[in-house]
Parts: sequence; structure tokens; C-alpha cells
Amino acid sequence: MEYITETFIPYAKILTPLLIEGLGITIYVSAIAFVLSVILGALLAVIQHFKIKGLHHLAKVYISYFRGTPLLIQLFLFYYGLPMVFDVMKACPKHVALILCLALNSAAYISESIRGAIDSVDKGQYEASLAFGMTHFQMMTKIILPQAAVAAIPPITNSCMDIIKMSSLGMTIGIQDIMGEAQLTAATYYKTFETYILAAVFYWLLAVVLGRVQKSVERKVSMAYQK
Repeated sequence: MEYITETFIPYAKILTPLLIEGLGITIYVSAIAFVLSVILGALLAVIQHFKIKGLHHLAKVYISYFRGTPLLIQLFLFYYGLPMVFDVMKACPKHVALILCLALNSAAYISESIRGAIDSVDKGQYEASLAFGMTHFQMMTKIILPQAAVAAIPPITNSCMDIIKMSSLGMTIGIQDIMGEAQLTAATYYKTFETYILAAVFYWLLAVVLGRVQKSVERKVSMAYQK
């Protein structure tokens, strides 16, 4: 009890404001990366589903690479490797590098989730839509995707949580997010246990909030589809 009142709580008062600052950066980076990954993932899923000539095989290679290599290597290659080959990359801000790497990596996983959700829709609905004279675009936006969205929301939300957790790798290139602030403060005060316990609580709270958002979105999408 003495440890909590005399050591942990006073240190938590010092660390918490710093982690809150890092929380803002974590949310900023993760939100942008998530939006980009969903857009790219949906595009990759459509390319794979319809087997678009010329792009289908490129999409498979892309997905294979980003799912088959660690994000940390991808980040180092992008931030440290590419500037050695392309001079224009030397001006790339570290936040942009992290956002793009997170988006490119997560898009490979999201595309598979969306593709699986699209494939789960009854094939008869494709034929019925075309029989009624719908274009492929109308069929996808009005018939197929609304149904696929219900099945795709849980894995996409999981991908969002993965992005938030993987954003902690930004500390390796000097980004002061939750993990970056935690690492710097731990090195300053020599309190690694207390520091990482508090950092873990911040990530846990983000996961709890995201879980509630997921359930709310699922209910609204299901209700809209039932109507």
C-alpha cells in the first residue's frame, strides 16, 4: 500500500499528462491510417473479386508482401531505406511515413476481410441484379456492399485496433505517441514497470472505447439493412 501511495500515484501524476499528449498523436496517426487502409483495402477487394485483368496479379503480390513481412521492416525500409535511393523521400516527415506504412500494411488484411464478406453474399443476388438491368456499379453499391458491410464490420474494427497497437512502432523513428512518451519518461525516471503499466492502461481504454463503437455501428448497420 505504501508503494502505491508514495511511489506509484505521485509518478502517475507526472506521467499521465505526457501520455495524454501522446494519446492525441496516437489517435491522429491511427485515424488517418485507418481511413486510408479501408479505401485501399476496398479497392483491392474489388480488384480481386472481379479479377480485373492486369491488376489482379499485382494485388495478390501486394497482399502477399504486406501480410508476409513484419511491419517494422516495412517501416524501416520506407523511412530509412527509400531516402537512400530516392532523394525526394528525404523530406518525408516521420508522421507521414508511419501513417503510410500502417495504411499500406493494414489494407492488405482489410482487403481480405472485405473480399470474404463480398464472396459470402448469395450468388443469386448478382444474377438477379443484372437481370433487372443494374450496372455493376449499381449492383455493388445498392445490393452487394450493404450486405457485405454487416459481415465485414467486425474484422475491419479489429484491423483498426491493430493499427492503434502497431502505431506504437512509431517510437522507433522518434514519434512521441503513447509509447514514445512512455519510453522517454521511463528512461528519465528509471521506472519502467510503472511507466509501461500506465501506457498499457491507455491502450486498453482505447480498445474498450473502440469495442463499444463497433457494437453501436453493427446495430445501426443491421437495422438499416433490415429496413
